[in-house]
Amino acid sequence: MLPFFGRSRESRSFLWLLAAAPLMFVATGLWSLPAAAWLAPMFLLRFVRDQPTWRGFAIAALLLIVVSCAAWQGATGRFLQAPLPYVVGAALGLVAALPYLIDRLLSPRLSGLAATLVFPASAVVVEFAASFGPFGTWSSAAYTQQNLALLQLTSVTGIWGVSFLLYWTASVANAAWEEWAMSPEARTSSEARTSSEARISLGVRWTVGLWAGLLAAVFMFGGARLALDAPPDTVPVATVTGTHDASSFWGVHRQAESRGAVRDSARAIQRDYLQRARRAAQAGARLVSWPEAAVPVPHEDTAAFLSEARRLARGQEVYLAMALNALPRPDAGEKLENKVVWVGPSGTVRKEGLKTHLVPGEPGQDGSGTLPIVSAPAGTWSSAVCYDLDFPALIRQAGRQNVDLLVAPSNDWAAIAERHAHMARIRAIENGTALLRPTSNGLTLATGPLGRTHGRVNHFTSQEHLQMTHLPKEGKSTVYAAFGDVFAWGCGLGLLMLIAGAFFQLRLPLD
Repeated sequence: MLPFFGRSRESRSFLWLLAAAPLMFVATGLWSLPAAAWLAPMFLLRFVRDQPTWRGFAIAALLLIVVSCAAWQGATGRFLQAPLPYVVGAALGLVAALPYLIDRLLSPRLSGLAATLVFPASAVVVEFAASFGPFGTWSSAAYTQQNLALLQLTSVTGIWGVSFLLYWTASVANAAWEEWAMSPEARTSSEARTSSEARISLGVRWTVGLWAGLLAAVFMFGGARLALDAPPDTVPVATVTGTHDASSFWGVHRQAESRGAVRDSARAIQRDYLQRARRAAQAGARLVSWPEAAVPVPHEDTAAFLSEARRLARGQEVYLAMALNALPRPDAGEKLENKVVWVGPSGTVRKEGLKTHLVPGEPGQDGSGTLPIVSAPAGTWSSAVCYDLDFPALIRQAGRQNVDLLVAPSNDWAAIAERHAHMARIRAIENGTALLRPTSNGLTLATGPLGRTHGRVNHFTSQEHLQMTHLPKEGKSTVYAAFGDVFAWGCGLGLLMLIAGAFFQLRLPLD
């Protein structure tokens, strides 16, 4: 037997590390299994609590760094070249280990419910702080969950409530675990138990009951919200894809010998998409969109392209939400614009919105951070572009503006297709909007405001160039849209109070 599998509690704790390691690989990143996300923190927290503080933290951090690097190496695709994916993965893994350290330092100084809240509160604070970085909410544990009833919680707390439940489960399980693991003498001998120990035992039982009741209430709320959702009035919408996508055009662009050749290639793509949009409108669609940056428009051809688009919209009485790559003149000193241009059935350009959050390494001009709002007979519509949906604070504008339908043109790659589409679905639940997400190299998704799927097309397996679906005309009001990240800020305030409580305990005179 290996030396660290000895008789001491510290040595036996490596068994919990062995249990946590494989679970972490399927609870994080692109390969997540929902059940593993509940179990992995439970075992890793047990290991850290049974180890000396800094050694336990160092080993947990090493594991999380390895897991994070493996996940990010596959997720970053073409944007980050080695060794940057490993640098990013290492940073995120180290950050993910911080809640384990905070719990190890504080929870032994607290008791009952308070002791169990340290880990989930610190985990939410860390996730929330990371969401302001260049990678948004990609590292959030909430995205590992697929149960639609559970995900209705995001309409109240945002993703932070789901993450809190996951991590609180680990902490409550460890509290019960520690109570059960007391020596038989301590559990059976009244002389061996002080009144303080008795109160802690009662506190643990009360905490487990509170956790179970809250978890049941969350699922009951989500189930009721889904069950009571009446069949809505709908509007027919369509997504179209052409014979080219953004990556294929840029391949032509790099090899073209002249600006004229680039313009000719762009015009061919423009004609292709406008023809497909016309067919979609003739099939009954009242709104047509296509994937992110699918249609390149050189500056010199902007007026001609928009004239064709306006003529199409007016003739077919259709709304167009056109995802464009506006290409500046080579000598203009301007930046490429990745945007959505809205044209109404009257033939006028209604709104346009630039992509606000550019993927690290992506060229272009970033937007102002304001979503375009379009009023239509079928409701209030808006748009954001792909990576923008990874930033809840930006998309919450849609909820505050009572947007009924959010159009989100996207362009992914195979490794992130499932996860990225799921993240966009959760933005729709948070803000009570229907979602139309035309995507190249990924999953085209259409969902209702509660996250129910109305249409789903896999770019890699489907040959269809036109996808029609009907989406609800009216969105849903949500608590999250009204109050935003109050829950996450509350976790921050709660963590400060827990730190103060632990510090007060340390300052108490010894008996």
